[in-house]
Amino acid sequence: MSLGRAKHFAMEQEERGFSSVGDKYVCSTCVGDKGLGRFIKDNGDKSQCTYCQGKHSIVLHFDELMQFILECLSQEYGDPNNVGVAWDNGWVGEVYDTYDFLDEIGISIENMDFQDDIIDSLSDRQWCKSDFYNLSPELVLSYGWKEFVDTVKHKSRYVFYRVPDESDFRGHEEIPPSYFLDALCGVIDSLSLYKKIEVGTKLTRVRIHKKDEKFTKAAELGPPPVEYASYPNRMSPSGIPMFYGAFNLKTALAETYTPDGECKVGTVGKFETVKELTLVDLSKLPPIKGIFSGASRTYWHGLSFLVEFLDDFTAPVSKDGREHIDYVPTQVVSEHLRFIHKTGENVSIDGIIYPSSKDHGKKAVVLFCDNGSCSDESTVNDDTLLKLTKVSRVNPERYI
Repeated sequence: MSLGRAKHFAMEQEERGFSSVGDKYVCSTCVGDKGLGRFIKDNGDKSQCTYCQGKHSIVLHFDELMQFILECLSQEYGDPNNVGVAWDNGWVGEVYDTYDFLDEIGISIENMDFQDDIIDSLSDRQWCKSDFYNLSPELVLSYGWKEFVDTVKHKSRYVFYRVPDESDFRGHEEIPPSYFLDALCGVIDSLSLYKKIEVGTKLTRVRIHKKDEKFTKAAELGPPPVEYASYPNRMSPSGIPMFYGAFNLKTALAETYTPDGECKVGTVGKFETVKELTLVDLSKLPPIKGIFSGASRTYWHGLSFLVEFLDDFTAPVSKDGREHIDYVPTQVVSEHLRFIHKTGENVSIDGIIYPSSKDHGKKAVVLFCDNGSCSDESTVNDDTLLKLTKVSRVNPERYI
């Protein structure tokens, strides 16, 4: 090879970020990683795999797969020289060579010859986090949520969004409490965490009471009238009634009934929706996809944060007097979703589906409606969201 061609070849390899290992093809089985395997199946052709010698596999040229690998890795990792990692007789911070880097990110490679070729093609590269000196998007959201919780519980509850930022040392990427709700809704929107509730959807609501009491009307089994909404709940403060229910009786009872030694019964109201509703659905998050899934960095950092957020959002709260404080963050989030946030199609939010804190694996629901939005079948009107279709009495102890 002439000096000019050799120089051009070296520049070409430097530009694309890896060295050629020859004319080789790899199948999804030899790769192991699900995301990379899917990319091979979506973009490859049927031929022979260089590594396992399978003759009828879907394979992809090594160089094409490496290009995709580097594109995915560049969302999260970079070269320490380009990122600006400090040097003092060695890198000051976590920097990896390719061999250790593959182990660090946990990439699953089934064929060792293929793994050796990856290491050879990236032999001179070093790796570090692309946000080496900054917080990752997930941590930005996590710290923002913690500061938001502390602010609305202990500092400013009603005008926190107008309070000047007191932090003198906030990084440019950090989220002050006044902006956190917009950031949270951005994550919800980016993951499309919305669910349409069709007309006729059945919801169950339970009222626990003494045996000698009897309730049969929607006005008695729906949200309490304003004058009786004296207790705070997860999504609603005292004085603001909402419809709390579930999609089955057991969950509705678990969310409502706490044994207290008294002999009580539960009156079960079966309601049906009479209008289509749009809810934020936090009950079933999308699966967390790997770095080679093709998902954006925003997607998987936002999703990783929501897993942590939901642990706080649905955490059991003791009715010991502190619920007036401990429920505040979720109440503020709910109010923002109710009155401020809209879907990408500019549709208002009617409620939230969330994991039950009392019946593991099941869903609870809150609808942003009051007593006047629930009607008996004979009195349905334009303001009705839910109609009462059936009433029964149960012993709650049988279901707990």
